Amino acid sequence: MAGLYIHIPFCRSKCAYCDFYSMPLKAPALAAAYCDALVEEFRLRHREIREPFSTVYTGGGTPTALPGDLLPGLLGRIRELVETHNEEVALRGGMAVVDEFTVEANPEDITPEGISRLRGCGVDRISIGIQAFDAAQLAEISRLHTPDASMSALTVLRDSGINYSADLIYGLPGQSCESWRLQLDALLAFRPPHFSAYLLSYEPDTRLYARLQKGEVTEADETLATDMYHLLADAGRHHGYRHYEISNFALPGLEARHNSSYWNLTPYLGLGCSAHSFDGFYRRYNPADMREYLRRIKTGVSASVTEEENEINRVNDYIITSLRTAAGLSAPLVGRRWGTEFLERLMTNIAPAIASGHVIRRGESFIIPERHWLTADAILREIILEG
Repeated sequence: MAGLYIHIPFCRSKCAYCDFYSMPLKAPALAAAYCDALVEEFRLRHREIREPFSTVYTGGGTPTALPGDLLPGLLGRIRELVETHNEEVALRGGMAVVDEFTVEANPEDITPEGISRLRGCGVDRISIGIQAFDAAQLAEISRLHTPDASMSALTVLRDSGINYSADLIYGLPGQSCESWRLQLDALLAFRPPHFSAYLLSYEPDTRLYARLQKGEVTEADETLATDMYHLLADAGRHHGYRHYEISNFALPGLEARHNSSYWNLTPYLGLGCSAHSFDGFYRRYNPADMREYLRRIKTGVSASVTEEENEINRVNDYIITSLRTAAGLSAPLVGRRWGTEFLERLMTNIAPAIASGHVIRRGESFIIPERHWLTADAILREIILEG
């Protein structure tokens, strides 16, 4: 099993908090050239992954902001290439089925006709960026859609029967615990198969960070953020969701299969500007530079750069990602993959966290309890290995 990620960096406008590589869509010809480059990059690089692609995820930016037939055309071509790759792998004894094909969308792009077109390209899951149901809070982060548009989109998604996920952000400027509770209630009234909720992060080089530096907005303090997190966890539990990763909740059996590949060492190929890849051993990334990306692909050369990693880096990658999940860290996996020396070092580092209750042992796995997930970064800093 492996995953395929496709990065579409175009959007109608850049949100104030966003630090992903993205840009306003101003030139349809550039978007068309980029889609062609994505297809060519797949042809250049798909053999880096020696397993079948079982998941495809198209993110951004906003994929559904692509004009005209660009997105259906791109996804149709990618689906054909994935099927060909999987058939080649199947000849070597592997499975060849894509069982999750996700596209990110904004509320204003969700229509019955749009969903039907995406389904025709093989898409069976949509991830929608709601972020907030409060007009003033949406304005603070420069989101263009309205609360009514979100309600309409969720109704269309629910009635269509397609699998979907919805994103919310908490800790927004001006947001109280009561406002956050009402927004959770609004979303969960639709009973989405999956939802994600992220604590707002003020990232350097974003407009929201600049406003924070000027004193125009105030960051949620630790007490407020913690209270909001516990409201979130309690609401998910009350409505029957499994809190399977710090920011992710799913009804039983509807966890995001593609995103899980980032947390459990499943290989994945990333296409497009700024996309990252992992072939099971090496991590690679593409430049966050449209001109350079297009230039390299046009000359028939992979745009990817291999990250310089040693074994300690690789162990730490696994520690950081696995301990953010309900499945936790597998001690036998560390021993098999990196040897007893690294396992012993890990056990030494993790012992104080176990003694303090910040990590618990469950069988042969180690888990950060849900109540401590919001402070997981501080816990992980004490566990990761020093080189």
